[in-house]
Amino acid sequence: MDYFIGIDVGTSKTKSVLFDARFNQLEVASVSNRTLTPAPGHQEQQMEALWQNVVSTLKTLSASSLLAKGTLRGIGLSGQGEGAWLIDKRGQPLRDALLWSDTRAASSIRELAARDGLEDKLFELCGSHLLPCNSSLQLRWLLQHQPERLEDAQWFFFAKDWIRFRLTGRANLELTDAGTSLLDLHQGTLSDTVLSELGIENLRPLFPPLLAPHDLAGELSTAAAAATGLPAGTPVAAGALDVSACALGIGAVHDGDVFTLLGTTCCTGIVCHDLTQVSRKTRFVSHAWQGQFLNLFAMQSGTPNLDWAISHLAANRSFSELGAEISALSPGSGGVFYQPYLNGERAPFYSPVARAGFFGISQDTTNAHLLRAVFEGLAWAITDVLSDYPPGGDLYLAGGGTASPFWLQIIADCTGRRVIVSPQSEPGARGAAILAAMALGQPVSAESLQPGDRQIWHPDARSHIQYQRLFPVFRQLREQLLPVWQARDDALTQLAQDSADL
Repeated sequence: MDYFIGIDVGTSKTKSVLFDARFNQLEVASVSNRTLTPAPGHQEQQMEALWQNVVSTLKTLSASSLLAKGTLRGIGLSGQGEGAWLIDKRGQPLRDALLWSDTRAASSIRELAARDGLEDKLFELCGSHLLPCNSSLQLRWLLQHQPERLEDAQWFFFAKDWIRFRLTGRANLELTDAGTSLLDLHQGTLSDTVLSELGIENLRPLFPPLLAPHDLAGELSTAAAAATGLPAGTPVAAGALDVSACALGIGAVHDGDVFTLLGTTCCTGIVCHDLTQVSRKTRFVSHAWQGQFLNLFAMQSGTPNLDWAISHLAANRSFSELGAEISALSPGSGGVFYQPYLNGERAPFYSPVARAGFFGISQDTTNAHLLRAVFEGLAWAITDVLSDYPPGGDLYLAGGGTASPFWLQIIADCTGRRVIVSPQSEPGARGAAILAAMALGQPVSAESLQPGDRQIWHPDARSHIQYQRLFPVFRQLREQLLPVWQARDDALTQLAQDSADL
């Protein structure tokens, strides 16, 4: 029996998953990642710790009784996007990696946005507006604030590229990850314009050669084999950005397919076959399926809203325990609305100072109303990003949030779309495994990507009407709160300055 391993280097967890030759999920090994917050708005991870987490999960799979009876054909990777993962000339981490959720680069966006036509020019090239998560802006921040640290830098990576370097000893970037803010997507090459306009052209030597997702990137080195217990010489594919790999893993590869990953970012994507279809209200990236692109609405905070609510309002009860209590309430949570912007927002609007909050609490409001409002707030956020697209199409869902059946029903009712959930709990790793097979020349058709035994939720007509009537209130709230959020931030900044002056 032939097997493939897909490694998914996420923000909160690292997972290595064993698949058979038809990409059926067999075994999962998972370890939690630690995120550091050394200063407000700073989000970092230790690069060596992440590698050790990958080693731990691969060692677990190497001991699999299934793998002992078969052949490991290849390894693929999927990883959290954006950020800045830098190594020095000895191949060691230069510093802790900046994550996509790091907002320190926000300080320079106002200045850059004031340059006439700059944002439009960059969007046309690389599909991204000026956002603090952009690796290009994070590199600019490092060059401005820590130039001495960059003097010893050898290579710039994204998360999965760093792990692939440790697996193979070869330094490469990859198209879907690098395409988030550094490439000319029309040409598929590093953009001189982006580098020069942002003043980081002297960092060009830090970018290693570029690979396509399905390219063979190298083989498992002797050292990595000894650390993981896997066979040396196992082929390793380039891999893909997590959202691109997930879209591949759930079979969302046809023009117009819509999917949402119910995870840390609650990222929604719309598949399009060329760049003439992309929306200017969002960013676009390359799909892991060759020739396709994704209109991408990556929220700043997705399931962390649920983590907060369940921790503080539900004594950490499970999804299944909460289901009956919340499902008994009517759509709209008794008139309570929740804005799911724990750490600012980037899609479908940009505001680093936006914050989460409840609106409409009365003396009759209970914890159950507040909890349901949080689930509805995220469902409305998905509805918000899809408001410019034709209604009624299927919505593919994947990620940890699919463990909540009542939330899936709320999403179906709120969006008015049939919700399709893959039985594969690890779509990013599945997409990575598919890319590993493609790197070895195994033919893969769009039809073969569809996992079997999918679950379907149909929208309830009456509930959908109720949500349609309430949605404009949700939308008006976030529009009118923009100046209030800014005023709050200005006041807190002044208070901090006053304290510093004392």
